[in-house]
Formats: sequence, structure tokens, C-alpha cells
Amino acid sequence: SNIEYRAQGYYFGPNKLVSTATAVPANVPNPDVTWETSEQLNFGLDARFLNGKLALVADVYQKTTKDWLVLAPILGTAGAGAPYINGGDIENKGIEMSLIWNDNFGQFKYGVTLSGAHNKNEVTRLANAEGIITGPAHVLSQGTAYISRVEVGFPIGYFYGFETDGLLQNQDEVDAYVGPEGKPYFEDQRPGDVRFVDQNNDGVIDDDDKVMLGKPNPDFELGLQLNAEYKGIFVLTTLTGKFGMQVMQSYRSFADNFTQNYTTQIFGRWHGEGTSDRIPRLSSSSHRNTNYISDIYLHDADYLRVTNLTVGYKFNEVLKGWTWLQGASIYASVNNLYTFTQYDGMDPEVGFGHDAAWASGVDLGLYPLPRTVIFGLNVKF
Repeated sequence: SNIEYRAQGYYFGPNKLVSTATAVPANVPNPDVTWETSEQLNFGLDARFLNGKLALVADVYQKTTKDWLVLAPILGTAGAGAPYINGGDIENKGIEMSLIWNDNFGQFKYGVTLSGAHNKNEVTRLANAEGIITGPAHVLSQGTAYISRVEVGFPIGYFYGFETDGLLQNQDEVDAYVGPEGKPYFEDQRPGDVRFVDQNNDGVIDDDDKVMLGKPNPDFELGLQLNAEYKGIFVLTTLTGKFGMQVMQSYRSFADNFTQNYTTQIFGRWHGEGTSDRIPRLSSSSHRNTNYISDIYLHDADYLRVTNLTVGYKFNEVLKGWTWLQGASIYASVNNLYTFTQYDGMDPEVGFGHDAAWASGVDLGLYPLPRTVIFGLNVKF
């Protein structure tokens, strides 16, 4: 249904309080919207070597998504949610490759599968007049601007905000942080504040100084599968990794603010000259240090994860002669065993959960992926 039912007690006119429940359109309708279409060109290679022990699978592709379905940004005065529009065209091109090796030495059998993928993403056309589609606001914290942005010539959903040049360490640096006419950028600037970069050198830090800070989508993805078996004992493991992406730590803006329960990162804050060049001083009020969307919240999120490790035993030899039982095995499996990363949040593979699915890579401090242990018994009759 395109109707939302809301609570009673809304105002109609200047002073008329309506006591009954209300129903409003959930979204502004768009009768002109159509389905997305895509054009894809692939070149593939599938080869076997050394009597089938070694396999090579490769795929080079270029995919263009046309009439991209996206929620259009609209004013709050529309009285309903944003409509879907055919927002533009997006191009993805890259290569996927796998090397597969299977062999045995007597009763010892093993296999290795190494997979890699590289993808380049670019928005080639946008249908609205501005040539820009913005993500949701109030994500960094209440009252802040949007983080994610779509623009022609850039990767989809790139992070948009202020570039910084460290922190003001002492009064001399505060006095030197002025525009081309010698006027301080902020009247209340002091040691421990963030030094924002004036991109156009106009003496004012404003939206005209925002730039691309990073992107949530990886340049390269890696997969590794290993398996081995000897006299019924078997081991399986899977590793996955993503490289060349960044994450915006949204949760730090509100968690490290003056009314919240701080994260442990606050121990690395600036509290005197030379103590930090990234985490600003504490403030007793809402402040641009925490409310401006900037690269102080941007972190590299490369990781390599041991996704699964399984160890087990097959009772094939023991069950020989048991005609009514074809096979049985026991196993123990661990999911999300370990993650190798320098990302200091809870999980580099973050989830955002907004309707704008393209606006990804924002760490809201959600519960991380759990580690699970499974014990199992397989019986085949």
C-alpha cells in the first residue's frame, strides 16, 4: 500500500488540533517511472591444464545500468516521502579471475581456489537538473548534512565533506589559521580545534570547500578456499577480503560528543600540544569539530577475514559392509573466526540500512558480525 497511517494529534491550520488518526501518501507518485535496463559485454576464458589439475577461469566485463531507479531528493514541504525516479546511468567495468588446483598424494587429497576481482564504478549520467543526488542527512548526528553523494564522473555513493589538515596545536597555529585577508576562519578557534582546508581560498569554510573524501566500494576483492582430506579427516577453510575502500565512523560524532557515553578513542584526543593530530579536544557544547562532516571520521577499511573453518571426520572406512548406511560424518565449524584489519571500529564490513541502498559504508556502531561455532552430524541412508 502507498498509504501510511499515523498517530492522532496533528495540527490542521494555525491552531486546530485534530484528535483522530491520519492517513497520508507514503510517497509522491511518479507515473513516468520505468524499470531499469542494463547492457553488458563479457569476454570469458575457461581453461584446464596438467590433466585437469589446474583450472583458470577469467571474465572481463563492462556493464551499463540505464534508467537507474533511485529515490529523488525532495523538500519536506512535499508532505510525503520521495518518489522513485529513473535517475541516470551507471557504468561498472572490471575483471574477475579464479585459479583452481586439485591434486592428491596417495590418500592425501587437497585443493586450492584463489579468486580475485577488480571493479571500477562511475556515474555517467544523472537525470535531475542539479546533476547531483544526495544521501540522507542527520546520519553523522542530528542536524548534520549528508555524507554520501552521487555525481557524474565519480563513483556512486562517494563520501563528501571537508578535508582537514590536522589540528591546531598551539596559539601560534591558531593565530596563523587565517584567510587571505588575515581574518580568522572562526572567531572562537583555539588549540585542539580541527584545521579545515579552504579549498577555494576565499577565507570562509563553507559548503564550497567540500570535496570527495573517499568511497565505500572496494577496488579489489579476494577469496581463498583451502580443503584437504586424509584417511577420513577433512579440513575446509574460506578467507575473504576487500581492499581499497573507506568507512565513515558516524557513531563517533555522537558518542564522542559532550552529552554521550564516550568511545575509548576519546583517550587519544588532543589535550595539549603534540598529543593528537586527528581527534580534537573535548568541548562542552555542540561544536564544528564533531558536527562538520570531515575526513577525521574517515578510515581505511581493508580487511582479510577467516570466514569459515571446518574440521571433521568421515566414517567411510568404519562403515564398510553396512549396506543400510551409505555414510556418516561429524564436524565442527567456526564462522567469522578472525579478521585481519587496521580498522579500529567494530567491523570493517559495516551495514547502513537506509532506503538509499547506494549510500553505504557508514558505520553507525551497529552490532558486529558474531562468531558462531557449530557442531554437526551427517548421516546418509
